[in-house]
Amino acid sequence: MDNVFKYFNGFFKGLTGLIMSLLGLGIAVEIAFGGGQLFGITVIDNVMAVINGLGGAGFVGLLATCVLWNLLTAK
Repeated sequence: MDNVFKYFNGFFKGLTGLIMSLLGLGIAVEIAFGGGQLFGITVIDNVMAVINGLGGAGFVGLLATCVLWNLLTAK
C-alpha cells in the first residue's frame, strides 16, 4: 500500500511540474509575441481571472489560495 501512495505522489508531483512549466512557457510566449499566440488562448488573462476570482471570494478565496500554495510548495 505504501508503494501505491509513493507512485501516485511521484505522478502528481511530475504532473504539477509539467503544468507549471507549461504555464511559464505560455506566459513567456505571450509576453514575447503577444496574446493568443499559444493555441489561441491568452494565458495572462486566464491567470488574472483566477486571481481576481480568488480575491473576490473573501475569506474562502484566501483559504483556497493558502491551500493551493501549500500543495504547490510541499516537498
